[in-house]
Amino acid sequence: MKKELKILIEKNSSDLSNSQKTFEDIYEIMFRPSDRVLAEYNDGFRIHRLTYTQVRNMIEKVSAALYDRIGATHGFVGIEMENCVEWIEAFWAILRSGNKPYLINCRHTTSLSNGIIKTLGIKYVVGLKPTDLDAEYIDFKSLTDGSPDFKGEFENEIALSSSATSMKEKICFYTGTEISNQILNAKSILSTRSQLAAHYHGSLKQLAFLPFYHVFGLTAVYFWFTFFGRTLVFLRDLSGDTILKTCRKHEVTHLFAVPLLWHSIEKQVLKQVAEKGEKKQKKFERGLRLCTALQNVFPFLGARLSMRIMSEVTDQLFGKSIKFCISGGSYIRESALKLFNGLGYPLHNGFGMTELGITSVELRSKPKYRNLNSIGKPFESVEYKIGEKGTLLVKGESVSKRMTVEGLPVTNDGWFDTGDVMYCEDGYYYIQGRMSDTVIGENGENINPDIVEQYFTLNDAENFSVLGLGDKESEKLSIVVQVNRYFPQTRLLEIANKAYADAAVLPMTMQIRDFYFTFDDVAPKTAVKVGRKFLKDAIASGKVTLIPFAEIKKAASEADGESDFDPDSPLAVKIRSIIANALNVSEESVTDDAHVIFDLGATSLIYFNLISELAKEFSITSYSDKDNYCYTLREFCRYIERHI
Repeated sequence: MKKELKILIEKNSSDLSNSQKTFEDIYEIMFRPSDRVLAEYNDGFRIHRLTYTQVRNMIEKVSAALYDRIGATHGFVGIEMENCVEWIEAFWAILRSGNKPYLINCRHTTSLSNGIIKTLGIKYVVGLKPTDLDAEYIDFKSLTDGSPDFKGEFENEIALSSSATSMKEKICFYTGTEISNQILNAKSILSTRSQLAAHYHGSLKQLAFLPFYHVFGLTAVYFWFTFFGRTLVFLRDLSGDTILKTCRKHEVTHLFAVPLLWHSIEKQVLKQVAEKGEKKQKKFERGLRLCTALQNVFPFLGARLSMRIMSEVTDQLFGKSIKFCISGGSYIRESALKLFNGLGYPLHNGFGMTELGITSVELRSKPKYRNLNSIGKPFESVEYKIGEKGTLLVKGESVSKRMTVEGLPVTNDGWFDTGDVMYCEDGYYYIQGRMSDTVIGENGENINPDIVEQYFTLNDAENFSVLGLGDKESEKLSIVVQVNRYFPQTRLLEIANKAYADAAVLPMTMQIRDFYFTFDDVAPKTAVKVGRKFLKDAIASGKVTLIPFAEIKKAASEADGESDFDPDSPLAVKIRSIIANALNVSEESVTDDAHVIFDLGATSLIYFNLISELAKEFSITSYSDKDNYCYTLREFCRYIERHI
């Protein structure tokens, strides 16, 4: 298969390089008649597959029907869908019908999307379900019966917008030329890191996790793989359990994701290891060090052996098929890099922006280099340099040349300032943080919060962010820790003490001055990272309430020596309500020690329905007699406190 892929890469790259580099050229090369599988998905029972030829046939029908419906307007038409085969078909059908696709970011607020729709003059939005947007909705399913003989006039421009953490309306436009140059970067990557083309059981499959309306997903997931005839595996939903099961079931070989995914899985792994006791934890840590050392000597063989050595963990994660991983979109913790690389999942850090496309990836084969958190060297289509302010400047043939910010046109015909503070060593680039996030310390030095965050390992926290809070003149470096609102005060005190311990090893120039808890979301649930501007605005508007660590310590101190059960705690109040609803009794009757069967009349069926409701509410994945069954409000509270 590697030989077949090598031949295909050479031919498709050569044909694209020698073409006009339009979207029509990309389409004709990508969708040459082929029985290769473009898409795989499962309905919960069996795996379904679609070939490149089947998808092309549908694109041609949809483009004909769309042309009959709206004509060739040569204007923008929105696509509002999460990743699916229909998104691919709609994307090419819009271009083929003489229109330009705007890739609607489904994580944007309705008001932000409507602002962009107004700026672009969009009249129509294609989707799979009705939309609240200010445009006429066209049901994709109504476009599947067009004439396959339709020969449309291709348009040659697309538009996409920045991620959900941005507070500004920003639209970037790409022609076929820029996208072609981004695609051609894949060939130069392969010449540096052949493992990118690694197969498993004869197949190379990329998990279609990153949304195609995000530049990372569009370039690195969609174009890099489908242009060379590889397979995309689509998810039924985005839950962590579905991602892991899909990777194992479909034998996914490539997984590209934002740090949020890597951090959440890292947190899950470390928590499960810690629960097995100190002896198991030390064995796990020794195993990671051994596997990392092994891969530093034998990178490819070492990765395969590492998965076997650490099989107790890897069998429960992505399985043994993963060959290549990339993280991008924001700063990734070095601890996450060390974990996944140690387990034998080669994790590489990359860099890109909506305005630039994907511009570099750390491609060295040994984990000792990947764990340094470099973003690698610039691809052939771009140039890097460090500007006077210490930020990365980029220019090249694959970056967006035209954009609008807050409705005003911007031309990018020179060096683009990314706003990311970086340094370069031996030709490799390293991110230190965002210039806009920089906090001025008490000694006048600039402090990058991203670097400070690396010192914290708060595995019990829902999320956390280091940022400057207060007026610019009196801004203090602070940490905001989002926690489960049902945690008891003793659990919050443990997290507070861990945060204090982590902060104690910070250099004096990076000391945290204010520590806060919050029960509110520090980022939108659909966001791929914590945006500090979003969090600051949410704090200022009262959507995020901050609780100083000192208040938690005081409350825990006052409760010291008292009963470890508080019937008026948020957790007890919630559990009492669930018990009352499940048993159809009054909340007053659910006293602290009332037995749900003997005192409140639950049958065995009602009891297990109650267990199911509690498990769902508090995300508890297992409950068995080895834990001893709970029957009273007090017992349920103590059990759930231990497991949430």
